[in-house]
Amino acid sequence: MSLEIAAMVWKDCRTFILENGDIREAADTVVATLMENHSADEIREAFKWDGAIKMAVGSYVGEHDEDDLEEEEEDELLDQFNDDGEFDYDEY
Repeated sequence: MSLEIAAMVWKDCRTFILENGDIREAADTVVATLMENHSADEIREAFKWDGAIKMAVGSYVGEHDEDDLEEEEEDELLDQFNDDGEFDYDEY
């Protein structure tokens, strides 16, 4: 699968996942699938706008790139969800 197509599909599905599922688990699954044919750097570049994917890449390879945590908008969005992927109303 082309990384550009994967990134477009992820971007289109992300809102639904945030509303109905665990974004971290979904990102982990996407990254595990993409790592079969692509490097961590390729995935980070294709998904450079998405903090969840970049964090999942770091978790998959066991090391985080400094840039993984710099996307303030995406990280703030992720912070609104608890470890179970549920919206944390106390943090909102």
